[in-house]
Amino acid sequence: MTTLADVAKEAGVSVMSASNVLRGKPNVSASIRERVLAAATKLDYRANMAAKSLRSGRSGIIALCVPRLDMPFNAAFAAAATSAAEEHGVRVMVQQTLSDPERELEILRGATASLVDGTIVSAVGASAREIEDAASSHAVVLYDERIQNTQLDLISSPNQAGGRAAVEHLITKGCRRIAVLGTHSAPHGRAGADGQDLRWAGALSAAEDNPQVDLTPIPCAWDCEPAYAAMLSALAVGTPVDGIFAMTDSVALGAIRALSDRDLRCPEDVRIIGFDGIREGAISVPSLSTVDIGITQLARTAVDMLLTRIEAPASELPGRRFTPAYTLIERESSR
Repeated sequence: MTTLADVAKEAGVSVMSASNVLRGKPNVSASIRERVLAAATKLDYRANMAAKSLRSGRSGIIALCVPRLDMPFNAAFAAAATSAAEEHGVRVMVQQTLSDPERELEILRGATASLVDGTIVSAVGASAREIEDAASSHAVVLYDERIQNTQLDLISSPNQAGGRAAVEHLITKGCRRIAVLGTHSAPHGRAGADGQDLRWAGALSAAEDNPQVDLTPIPCAWDCEPAYAAMLSALAVGTPVDGIFAMTDSVALGAIRALSDRDLRCPEDVRIIGFDGIREGAISVPSLSTVDIGITQLARTAVDMLLTRIEAPASELPGRRFTPAYTLIERESSR
């Protein structure tokens, strides 16, 4: 059986250096990391996880909790997070909550928490206080748009700025009757708002700076099918529209289909821009303009924050915040 010492000898480094690489420790040079990983692959090295766990008191596993795995954004986030964790020799247990706050909390305080070293949780129901209480002895990175006043590490999307940029883009393309697809039934942008309301607030601020623009919220869940149905209903009652800001790319894809089924051309009759940057948008017909928030970077940052938090007790490291920059990508749907 190949040992850590065998890997170190093959790579021409010390056992400590080899261990640091395979445990995902920082401050290891790229050349040493490359040599150790190549040696481990060549020798088919497999760490003894049971022995490692006994020595370190850690499982080498983290949990990722998302609302639904069948959503393109969540799937892309999970894939990127898994890849990032594997680079550090860490495995990922992925679970879905179906947007149920009780499931969110149970993952943080139940059997899952006892099996993992920390959790990245995309919360849509549980409050900050509930999450903090459930994770009192557990490393957590929270992906949440509603919560800002928390001691937990927090990542969020550039919702308001991205929403504004999307509508400004449509305005520069000549759109004046813009539908915002994917809002709540009574959208607002007040403190404590979630991603839907924050994106609406950004869209509204762009429209307020352009009085000639009429902005119409169209409520629907953030998925293709409800977006398709909502858009058909809006068109059926004669909602005037020459531009659509879809609050997610999945919503945009549903809207494109609805326009096609009503013999409306995109972008000739109605321009559309989405939000997220899922890869499906690049190959849709027409290809989808989007506010790309860098899903891979977001996921990798969440993993890095969690692994750092696992290494450092909460008292040694204050809560951190990360919101990525966005890139507006113009494709066929808004040209």
